[in-house]
Amino acid sequence: MHSFPTIAALAALAFVLAACGKVDPQLTADQMTLTDGTCAPAEVDRISDADVRKAFAARCERRQAAPAP
Repeated sequence: MHSFPTIAALAALAFVLAACGKVDPQLTADQMTLTDGTCAPAEVDRISDADVRKAFAARCERRQAAPAP
């Protein structure tokens, strides 16, 4: 019966670590800096996560489509 708390603790740790691995692509893209350099197609292509790359590219398109003040 001494192994039950150990197993429960390991299961809880595995659950917490699994939950920490999920990153919201939109949030990550929103935190990235928008500049002419970072919005260059070659730089956008360097983003390894496909969902983050897509969300960041969308932000760059909105930035470039915005009317100048």
